[in-house]
Amino acid sequence: MSAIRPVAMTVDERTRAFAESEAPASAEKSGPALHATAEMRRLATPWNVALARSRLLAGCDLPPGILLDPACGSATQLAALCATLGRPGLGVELSGAVAPLAAVNLCAAGDWAEAAWGTSSRVLWGDGTAAAEILEVHRQSLGAAPPIALLHIDPARPADAQRHTLDEMEPRLDVLLAAWAPHLATEPALILDLSPRLSDGQREEVDAIVAGLWPTAASTWQWMTQGRGRIDRLSLWVGPIADENPARLLRLSRDGELETISGVQATSVIGTMEAEPGVHLTVVDPSLIASGLAESWRANAAPTGESGWAVIDGRRPVLLSEHPIVAEPTLSAFIRIGGEILAMAPAVDLDEVEALTKAALTAELGSLKLRCSLPPEIQPKLQSALDRSLKREDAAGPAGFIANIEGIHLICREDL
Repeated sequence: MSAIRPVAMTVDERTRAFAESEAPASAEKSGPALHATAEMRRLATPWNVALARSRLLAGCDLPPGILLDPACGSATQLAALCATLGRPGLGVELSGAVAPLAAVNLCAAGDWAEAAWGTSSRVLWGDGTAAAEILEVHRQSLGAAPPIALLHIDPARPADAQRHTLDEMEPRLDVLLAAWAPHLATEPALILDLSPRLSDGQREEVDAIVAGLWPTAASTWQWMTQGRGRIDRLSLWVGPIADENPARLLRLSRDGELETISGVQATSVIGTMEAEPGVHLTVVDPSLIASGLAESWRANAAPTGESGWAVIDGRRPVLLSEHPIVAEPTLSAFIRIGGEILAMAPAVDLDEVEALTKAALTAELGSLKLRCSLPPEIQPKLQSALDRSLKREDAAGPAGFIANIEGIHLICREDL
């Protein structure tokens, strides 16, 4: 444990001047102006993401009390939680250079929200595992000792590490949770933000830590993607904020809307359905496979007729189905493109532009987009050449695309 005794940060003109000199405030769209150095911005959750995640708690039955983040960093996520739930927050930051900026940020967010919680929120400089000392300093600063309604933790992780052990988190998850357990409810509300690269074994380690302290508390693993072919965030939600299912996947759109798939994790396997004319081909976001919720999605997206996975690896998983995918926003949010297979395509390279153009015209397509794996130096050149060729031919008709399954290229008519 650190020898630093927790100190409540005072937000005055001097603190604000320090924050402005260290990292001039800047605001994201529809958010407060916050201070963060380049390193802090690399680690901090963007405001729109923090706000969207906070809104998931709006309908939860949280007990009375404050929102606690004992490793708050820039306090962006804590501020978003406070703004969404209308409750005061308590942040703790070990870095003496970062804690003043976090205090100013939390105060600024309260002013931005024009909410009373801003005046009763605090940031302390100190060791986030010193639970009893933190609560005592908070009580002295606030003149009251409110209970803790929610504990949010986003431990620091090794910079640029593709993989790391739980012991490399700062503060260590087991130490931090054990320190705060005596001050929380029997089944507390917890959000544990973790690396999206955690292995299944490491997630089991986290489950064991939580179950060892709160054996009857419900929990839900949550994956979040912004649709860029990867999982952006992984977290464990515990207690009254857990979903009725043990796993859920969120798709955050550019306008801040969230679509959710929830269920039980299952392993997806390659099916036996053939890719032939008349069959519908759907390229999905790989987050469905990574989260283990592809089967939950498929059960709703293709509820009738035959369906099966043709590709489950890489950045373009492919589902084949007898019928078009159900056109419902929650399901469509995880689709990159989909349509009916019309024919096999000739070789997809720069020497075959004329043949590809002829194939598109034969299929009565007005355009042909490349949705297949190609070398990055080839894809834009070939796409431009195809667009020019089809324009010269005055191609008309619905949009089309080319997908590939195990080296076989397929021309499809887009239906989504």
